[in-house]
Amino acid sequence: MSDRPEPPARPPVRGTVELPDLSPGQATWRGMITALVVVLPVAVLNNVVVADGEEPTSPLVLLLFALILLGGAAGGWAVIRLSSTARLTHAAGAAAGAYVIAQALGVALRLARGDDLSWVGYPFLAMLMATCGILGGIFARKWQQQNGPGAGRDGGD
Repeated sequence: MSDRPEPPARPPVRGTVELPDLSPGQATWRGMITALVVVLPVAVLNNVVVADGEEPTSPLVLLLFALILLGGAAGGWAVIRLSSTARLTHAAGAAAGAYVIAQALGVALRLARGDDLSWVGYPFLAMLMATCGILGGIFARKWQQQNGPGAGRDGGD
């Protein structure tokens, strides 16, 4: 027996900053915000580029679309990294939620310009964004399995 008191329990280390292990709901909201940081500016830029007459099949529009999908994957990654109990459905929800917010802004911009809307594509794109969130979550799970739940940029646990 030691005379020293035991140190208080510390939250798990995630990256170089100690973060509490969030509930799945809290992690979903933070994952959605993470996705919006990437998705919202790129979606607005995409909307402006297309409005200026750029063809939808141009390399610039395709690059912006890929960045939007990458933002969804970043949201899924964040959900899984922030909550040890979050499931891939939470990652999908974060990415799809970010899509809904960004697309609502895009619809408002298109309606303000008087453009026609194609409502058929929105559910497909929401499912595509949710799939990217799941892929980001899967990548985060694999990362945790290989490097431990607290592994970050420095490679430590």
